[in-house]
Amino acid sequence: MLFDNDPLGLHSTDIKYEGSARATQYCIDDFMNHLYGIRKIKDMTILTLDKYHALMLAFESENYIVFIKSGLTSGYSGEGPKGTSLIIRLAEEADIPIKELNITASLLKRINSSQATQKDIEFIKNNSRETLDYERLCLKNVNKDYVQKAKELFKKNKNVIFVKSEDEKTKDAIELNLEKLNKKVDILLKKMERIETNTNNSDISSMVKDFISVAASLKTLFGQ
Repeated sequence: MLFDNDPLGLHSTDIKYEGSARATQYCIDDFMNHLYGIRKIKDMTILTLDKYHALMLAFESENYIVFIKSGLTSGYSGEGPKGTSLIIRLAEEADIPIKELNITASLLKRINSSQATQKDIEFIKNNSRETLDYERLCLKNVNKDYVQKAKELFKKNKNVIFVKSEDEKTKDAIELNLEKLNKKVDILLKKMERIETNTNNSDISSMVKDFISVAASLKTLFGQ
């Protein structure tokens, strides 16, 4: 029996699974998160089975791999092929080497089921080539304007994920607490309005109005 020099698997590759085999947009979003994230993509391999495509993203850290599931397609007009073309053009723009490998149904299933192995990764690395069926994968209707609009929309929606500094984390926590408080103020306003409507006592009605005024001021202060 060979000696196992890593019995706890502490030096094994971190394999992440993202995207969706059923939704192209999830694949695009997750790719763009990494494209504009803190880890630099070293290369991208398109894993092809007929009209279906998954991605393997390798990073400068050798022990980190991301698989994006096969929500990307090609060979016809539609959102799936547009997504494939968009990702290729974004990778080209970022000078990311693009490889392709035709794979088996069993390997694609392992990727879509989040069960790819270290052996699968080594097979992909050793057999993929920087040659693409460009006409099939990169449809001509996805032009520079389309790519630019996709980038602007992505950044506008603030989907880009960065590591946050401590003051940014604190700010997020404050904003979250204010949002919760704002909801509580809404509930208080509604309760007070019901009490005012259902009571005939002028003193109680006056007190309720004061509470409503304070609650409304708090709501305004918190910005919503």
